[in-house]
Amino acid sequence: MSLSRRILLSIVLFLTFWAVTFAFSALQEYLPISSSPDYESVETDYLPEPERTFLPASDSISSAELWTYVCELEEQRPGTMTNTCADFGEVVHSIKWSTWAKGSATGTGIYSINDCDPDCADGTRHEAPVNVELNDLTRDGNKYFLNTFSFESISGEGLPEGRASNGSWDISEFYRMVPGMRESK
Repeated sequence: MSLSRRILLSIVLFLTFWAVTFAFSALQEYLPISSSPDYESVETDYLPEPERTFLPASDSISSAELWTYVCELEEQRPGTMTNTCADFGEVVHSIKWSTWAKGSATGTGIYSINDCDPDCADGTRHEAPVNVELNDLTRDGNKYFLNTFSFESISGEGLPEGRASNGSWDISEFYRMVPGMRESK
């Protein structure tokens, strides 16, 4: 294609872009307006109510039958737990389990949080040693699951980035709320 044709094509594309932009601007006041719903007032009858009936711990539950969830995946004795599966912005890693049976688990790990400064990709991680616990036992098929992950600062002081000295995460919520997660049982 010759140079003059390229220039002419560029001019036509430029003018077409501006004509479409101008036409859209002129029609915009006649187009329906979309607004974000107030999620506090939206009816959510279509969502299943999560079942939160926990079983008592029992000596008959072996460690081989005991599972938990890490980002909605079933695992035994995970080395990492998080409530922010998309980016692991807040995580407890390097977990060493000292007990794993009878409907609960305890251990130690490193709490880590990203300060997202200047942004989450380039943020700095701040860490502190914590005691960890998994509890709230449920049963699904032939497996028992620990549903709540708790952590507490070993020093007793607050965790990095102004967090309280302890916290807990419902790590089974997605599994309970999305029926398709349970269909493979």
